[in-house]
Amino acid sequence: MIADSDRKKLMRVLGDLCNGQITALDEQWLQEQLADSAAARSLYLDYLEMEASLDAEGGSLARYDSRRDSASHDDMEQLDDENADDSDLSELPDSSVASFWRKSPSWAVAAALTGIALFSSAATLGLLSYFGNSGRTAAGKTAPVVARITGTQNSLWRHEKTHPVGYGSELVAGQELELQEGLAEITFLDGATVLLESPARFLVKAPHEVRLEEGRMAAVVPAQSHGFRVHTRNLDIFDTGTEFGLMARQSGAAELHVFNGAVRADVLDSTGKALRRLELNASEAARVNPVSTTVAEFPADKAAFVCSLEPTTGPRDGLLAYEGFDYPAGPLDAQNGGYGWAGPWFGIAADSKAGPDSNGVAVGSLTAKGIVPLGNRAVQTAQQNRIRRTLATSIGSVFDAAGLVEDQDSVRLIGRDGTHVYISFLQRVSELSASNDEFYGLELHRADGNVNRVLSIGNGAEDTLYGATSNYNVYGAGNFPALGVEDTEANFYVVKITFGVENHDIVEVYRNPESLRDEQASIVDAELHGNFAFDRIGIASFHGSKIHEIDEIHVGTHYLAVTGRWGGKRGLQRQGMVQLQQEHRQPGVQTRWTGQNCGRMGLATLFSSYLSVNLMQDIR
Repeated sequence: MIADSDRKKLMRVLGDLCNGQITALDEQWLQEQLADSAAARSLYLDYLEMEASLDAEGGSLARYDSRRDSASHDDMEQLDDENADDSDLSELPDSSVASFWRKSPSWAVAAALTGIALFSSAATLGLLSYFGNSGRTAAGKTAPVVARITGTQNSLWRHEKTHPVGYGSELVAGQELELQEGLAEITFLDGATVLLESPARFLVKAPHEVRLEEGRMAAVVPAQSHGFRVHTRNLDIFDTGTEFGLMARQSGAAELHVFNGAVRADVLDSTGKALRRLELNASEAARVNPVSTTVAEFPADKAAFVCSLEPTTGPRDGLLAYEGFDYPAGPLDAQNGGYGWAGPWFGIAADSKAGPDSNGVAVGSLTAKGIVPLGNRAVQTAQQNRIRRTLATSIGSVFDAAGLVEDQDSVRLIGRDGTHVYISFLQRVSELSASNDEFYGLELHRADGNVNRVLSIGNGAEDTLYGATSNYNVYGAGNFPALGVEDTEANFYVVKITFGVENHDIVEVYRNPESLRDEQASIVDAELHGNFAFDRIGIASFHGSKIHEIDEIHVGTHYLAVTGRWGGKRGLQRQGMVQLQQEHRQPGVQTRWTGQNCGRMGLATLFSSYLSVNLMQDIR
């Protein structure tokens, strides 16, 4: 949108331009407006077309109007702003442009109009190339692919007919996008993810650099995407190993909301010079005023942004339980979010010296390539700690409805014969284990008690090293399957349990699987046999001095449900509006442009109707 004062000035300057009376100062101002504002560019084209068409056919258009008041050039300036006053436009004073139109035949008028449209479009495109380009560089070479559109919801792109873009499209460095309707998720090769809300104009500048010209976006930037930068007209955002939301307006105003982690940003003046440095932490936000370059800080509002394309916040598409630790920093005990659970987290043990908060929640998420986490993360900062949460296995619960629950030893457990269950999670430790007796892991239990630990993914159970172990099935060093070399990176695990007849179950563990979509393309890193029916999930850390972290726990019935690549509404193409437009389009109906139907319908639409119906008839 254009401010009312700027709009009036723009109409005056355009009038001076058409009359050859524009000053150097106004010309410079006009160039800046056309460079920075899509609305100004649109009004610029509309005005030139209106000037040409009204001067060319002023007399005939005036006959359609019942009122024949005299009109001045000032009246014409207010045509779009104030719905016009249906004046007689045939008496407009001559200008250097108007005198040409009145003296030329209609074929010359059409040719001149075409020239104006082409020239105006070329001038505008010279300031900002149109969105949806094909990814060719100025030298004609193909630019490198740096991102892909990994999700859409009811999306409509500008120029999508001539330059198709949509779900699955590869994006190259230098590619510009304009999302007119719906939502779109863009995932970069380094793992950074951006979710655009329409209307939005967005430039993929480079593999680690984007620009939000206008609109709203939410971003998740993992640690491996260090150096990822986001620009607006008045902000340069960097060091974004975090989760944040950003709003940019045509005026240059911008808002930055930090949800997790910390963000640094430079406030820029109109020349791009950095004026001051912002440092925002989780739950903090800042608003930048483009005129005074002042900054107002206030609490972040995550609810103001769409952060996920998922249509619901409950079980769906095979995903039965989820825990993203979307809680405030502090103790994890008694927290009760997510879904698919029978109750809150319950502290089993906590180091007496550290206290119960050592089973806690820390700001920010664990990230791994291809995984887009939300919320915060669970963290154990002491060495005598265990905390658990029970899954919903009661009659009529989500796991019971999925046909996964059976009674074993008078306990309702997930483990019905002939079924499969998948569990995924992110895990990280701050340092490598110094000895075999240092224990940590994500655990599956059947009721409480250490002896009932049916599976552990981590280090040191029963004097073993890094791998998958089970107390319940007496897995020790002799038959313990390793999971490779322990490290301090965030590792993404997928655990598949196949429940067999008479409790002859099989566990297959994928550590950082090769594919998040194709289970068959991933290599099993560990395999165990035994009875793995369970009803609760625990997090434990004993001995040593490490910090143990867990995030993004999923439990589902198939591989895609727990890798974040399930169906939902991802990839849904826009249909409703296009079908509606086609159903209500009436070929052959001619629209005549008069002062009475000008109004708020828009100059571009009215001019197109008039040009196609009236002027082209003269040419033929």
